[in-house]
Amino acid sequence: DEDTLKWYLRDRYFDVEEAEQKLRSMLKWRKAFQPQATTPDMVAREMASGKAYVHTAPDKYGRPAIVIRTKKHVTGEYPIDGSKRLAAYLIDTAISRLPPGGEQIVGIFDLRGFTFSANADFAFAAFMVEAFFEYYPRRVSQVLFVDAPWVFFPAWEVIKPLMRKYAALVRFVSVDELRREFFTRETLPDDFK
Repeated sequence: DEDTLKWYLRDRYFDVEEAEQKLRSMLKWRKAFQPQATTPDMVAREMASGKAYVHTAPDKYGRPAIVIRTKKHVTGEYPIDGSKRLAAYLIDTAISRLPPGGEQIVGIFDLRGFTFSANADFAFAAFMVEAFFEYYPRRVSQVLFVDAPWVFFPAWEVIKPLMRKYAALVRFVSVDELRREFFTRETLPDDFK
């Protein structure tokens, strides 16, 4: 549709060739992966793990929020394609909740309880970087890493270069900062109350 074309042109700073290449890549992925055909039943089992959800209320800036509980994402527990499908489903759900005129969502990674051996899933992290910057460009305005333990930082050093300039979207925050700066008492996700 016309809005998608404009979105990709803006993402590529109105370079028509680059926008076309990126748009074709996204369309090829959507045709092969078909995230638009994903139903709640298709992701129900993995969603039941509680590892991620779209929060019911937007943050103070009107952005729909995806909350990822990293300690509940255990590498290899589910097939990687299922995790990718759940991620695309949650991103599409969050985008569908954008208010009129809204364009971006926020990702909140709850890193409390993260362990390198169980939760550092580099294949999934690589997919998320690819998804946000190839298939959903500029849809994420900010990524908040909440209460990152010291064991997370080696994983971050691997992921950060993959993100290139988009690593600037990442902010490390405490639970208290999340409460004060991004949500009201009424809209704060229960995980952080």
